[in-house]
Amino acid sequence: MDRAENELLTKVGPGTPCGELLRRYWWPVGVSDHLTDEPQKLKLLGEEFILFRLPNGEPGMLDLLCSHRGASLEYGRVEEKGLRCPYHGWLYDVEGRCLDTPCEPADSTFRTRVLHGAYPVRDVSGFVFAYIGPKPVPEFPKYDMLF
Repeated sequence: MDRAENELLTKVGPGTPCGELLRRYWWPVGVSDHLTDEPQKLKLLGEEFILFRLPNGEPGMLDLLCSHRGASLEYGRVEEKGLRCPYHGWLYDVEGRCLDTPCEPADSTFRTRVLHGAYPVRDVSGFVFAYIGPKPVPEFPKYDMLF
């Protein structure tokens, strides 16, 4: 195998052939018991994300850097409805919608136009799985060892 073939088959970042293929699968990204009220930074296929669990038990996974000023959501605070950025306090739900922009005027609708990168997450048999590929999202596989 020459260098070009090796790079073609081993690079998994966004936009690479193998990366685009591998993004079409559900990936185990965490252990359910380890996902508490503290956000967890993770790297998957060359991209960085933040994994968290809401107080109601729902898991969520967002792009690592805040859409506003690029602050790391790793230091964010999990609240009842989502994850709040530590820098300017923007609040994102598990779907990536911006629910609150504290520094904007009270009548501002700016937050309704912000959509942060968010990814489908499933909590199954003690593991947290995520899908980071294109839509439509495939059905979660029914592995006999997980059910």
